[in-house]
Amino acid sequence: MKMLILTGPQGAGNHLWSKVFSLHPAVWGWSSLLENYWEAHRTSEPFCEHWKDHSLLNTFDWSQSEYYFTSISCPIGIKEKKWMPDIAGFERTLNQLGIETQIVVVGRDQTILEFQQTRIRQESTFPELLAQLPKFKTSAFLSYELLYLYRAEYVRNLNVIIPTAPDDPRLETILEHDSNKKYVNYVDSYILDQCNITGVPLKELPKE
Repeated sequence: MKMLILTGPQGAGNHLWSKVFSLHPAVWGWSSLLENYWEAHRTSEPFCEHWKDHSLLNTFDWSQSEYYFTSISCPIGIKEKKWMPDIAGFERTLNQLGIETQIVVVGRDQTILEFQQTRIRQESTFPELLAQLPKFKTSAFLSYELLYLYRAEYVRNLNVIIPTAPDDPRLETILEHDSNKKYVNYVDSYILDQCNITGVPLKELPKE
């Protein structure tokens, strides 16, 4: 029996990746998220109560599948309701039950992540995730941008312990709207443009 544990900074694509990893029919994951564009981790993620009380994992019905998926932001919540999940403790409890685990961490462009967190949470919570990383063993980092760039091929080449569904037509529907676009503006020209055209080297960027 295996479980993939996905975590990462708030707003780094946790919901996006949760949909991707819940597509395969053999995976017991966040199936309701495939029917809705967005749901709250704190109320709708299938293991939301188990993250608060790890002992509940002992009474969970593990006969439902061979493969499981769960997602948790790090930290989770906003301002005074914000809390830090014990990812290492969650994994330890699963291992004691004989369940093989793998932790993957999602990431997103640092500037966009800062803008998104500040807009919604009035602060950047990314430093809190960085402080937690040494406390649990991460096997891979997943990129929001690479998922949109390489799409099914990226999913097909992921080294994760649960099956994925890169050929599921719902994947293209999931990737239909890139939320990064609202943060990006076209640049008419840049100092390196002429360097690329002429091949003339640039010693250093001018100070702003």
